[in-house]
Amino acid sequence: MKYQITKEFPHPIMDKGKSPVVSIYIDTNIKKPDRLENAINFKNLVKEVKESLKDKTYRGFKDLFTLFDELERDALFWAGVTEGMAILGDEEECVVYKLPISVGNRAIVADNFYLKPLLKNYQSSGLYHVLGLNRERISLFEADRDGIHQIELDEKDSTLEGVLGDEKTSPHLIAASMGGDQFRYHGQGGAKAEKKVDQEKFFKYISGFIQEQYSNPYKIPLILVGLDQHQGEFRKISKNPYMIAESIKGDIESMDEKMLYEKVQEVMKIIFKQQMDERTERFFEAHARDLASDDVVQIARAITEDRVAELYLEENKVHPGQYDPNLGSITEGDLEEPNIGDIYDSMAEAVLSRGGEVLILEREDMPTESDIAGIYRY
Repeated sequence: MKYQITKEFPHPIMDKGKSPVVSIYIDTNIKKPDRLENAINFKNLVKEVKESLKDKTYRGFKDLFTLFDELERDALFWAGVTEGMAILGDEEECVVYKLPISVGNRAIVADNFYLKPLLKNYQSSGLYHVLGLNRERISLFEADRDGIHQIELDEKDSTLEGVLGDEKTSPHLIAASMGGDQFRYHGQGGAKAEKKVDQEKFFKYISGFIQEQYSNPYKIPLILVGLDQHQGEFRKISKNPYMIAESIKGDIESMDEKMLYEKVQEVMKIIFKQQMDERTERFFEAHARDLASDDVVQIARAITEDRVAELYLEENKVHPGQYDPNLGSITEGDLEEPNIGDIYDSMAEAVLSRGGEVLILEREDMPTESDIAGIYRY
């Protein structure tokens, strides 16, 4: 058996219906010498998995445990870690997620994969375009929670010289006689006015180029980076519906990629908080029309009836037991029992498979005092 490092979520391994399945989450140390502890912590988590499986089930996972032994000794595997890691496996395959967030150390054997940390990661890892502005050139980046990279643009589409070329505004010269055959030439309107005209032409072209080539096809938010004056001038010209109000103030040329990424992350957090506030308001509006609930039994039945559009779960809350998505029934249980998992995880998986959305929220972001809430389609 081999493992696959993936960013795909949800992954097909989650829809196979195999049971039991193994979920291992581990916080990974990036720097030496702490990095040497990663393999040791992983070994201890694998030991917990083995203890959770009955002898007859253990034999079916022989290939997976052989792979785990190989991973434990694989220095290259642990050299490329990030903040956290999720390892999901069944009797046939294993997928690995390298995550930019802390996920805690835990090993779970159950009928369904433990997904809350992955849901938490991917709900706020949306893709953004980042447009750096100044008077002479622009730069374009693509960013998400995993990182940022610059998109290469041709100079004819990204620099004032390349865009305007021969169309740059020429100074209007007036000749003043100094007597005899001598003349003094001076500009009419001044260099400042000429630069303003060229600036407007440049920004007008850039606005159309970015919207047509990137914003319209990808349909993702556009974050501006630049001095206030440049952003103000660009916003007056641009009609791009994907350009958001939140922006990064400062000279793009003075920021290295690491600094820029940190500032983009700050904007992403603000946007996500705004979205959460809007969802809370939507929940109460729906609840007033009996189209939302914070009761686990009611939500469980609504999932089976394909009515749940959005499911909200409190971070780090576990409801031990089993959920039958075909009957909408809940059976309470104990995590110490074999194959007993998290009811909320099973409900989340069922909502996702039916085209719904699942969000993992901190306590203060939950719409009510309950650790679960749902908004219905009808």
